[in-house]
Amino acid sequence: MSKRVYIYSNHKDNSQTAHKELASIIDSIGWTVAEEYDESCDLLVCIGGDGTFLSFVHKFRFPTAPIIGVNTGHLGFFQEASPENMEQTIKDIANGNYLIQNIRPVEAEIVTDRNTFRRIGINEILVRGLYSHVSQFAVTIGETKIQDFSGDGILVSTPVGSTAYNYSLDGALVSPDLDVLQLTPVAPMNTNAYRCFHSSILLPSNEKITLEGIGRNTNGTVIMSFDGRTHEFNKVKHVDIEQSKHEIHLIRFENYNYWEKLSTKLL
Repeated sequence: MSKRVYIYSNHKDNSQTAHKELASIIDSIGWTVAEEYDESCDLLVCIGGDGTFLSFVHKFRFPTAPIIGVNTGHLGFFQEASPENMEQTIKDIANGNYLIQNIRPVEAEIVTDRNTFRRIGINEILVRGLYSHVSQFAVTIGETKIQDFSGDGILVSTPVGSTAYNYSLDGALVSPDLDVLQLTPVAPMNTNAYRCFHSSILLPSNEKITLEGIGRNTNGTVIMSFDGRTHEFNKVKHVDIEQSKHEIHLIRFENYNYWEKLSTKLL
């Protein structure tokens, strides 16, 4: 059965070369290369690195069709193929020789005095106050307040995001097979006046995290980053963070080994 395939790539020369070669391969087996993305596409191909993958998913609002990544970047945690094996990759997909890794993002509801906003992150969501000030938040998990936090900010990451900014903060590396969220403090204060938690907290995915500004952050400005995309929200009452109902379907092959990739790419 013919499939409609949409190819997305960054503007680097090696990515553009791979894009053209892949389009030729797809055409040779009788599939159609879609000129533009729409929800009728059967397969999505993302050529680039992890940053390109995140841009792709955000640009097209978390598409539900299976995605295969072709790595022309550096780490390539989301990518499963390379420019050298694209022909075999398409043959395997055509023959059904692949698995699907389901990725659940993290989602924030930002409640201000006038509006409510929702934002999503595949890797993480970072919450902080103004850059020149200490961030102060009351941190609640479920219905239980756990601490008044003071520091640079709070990061909430997904399992796939544990290898991103979370890892730079000494957060835990988490298997993508685990259904959890990770709350990691960013530069927490530890003085006679402030005693803040220093280690990450792993939570079941059905838990909700609430951050409410206290002190100078009460009903103030909050800076939030979603996979590196930064937005400013004013007069924020509180931020609720939980696992998103969206789901990304990433193609993996039978020989995929997360720990081997982690060892060769990161450790």
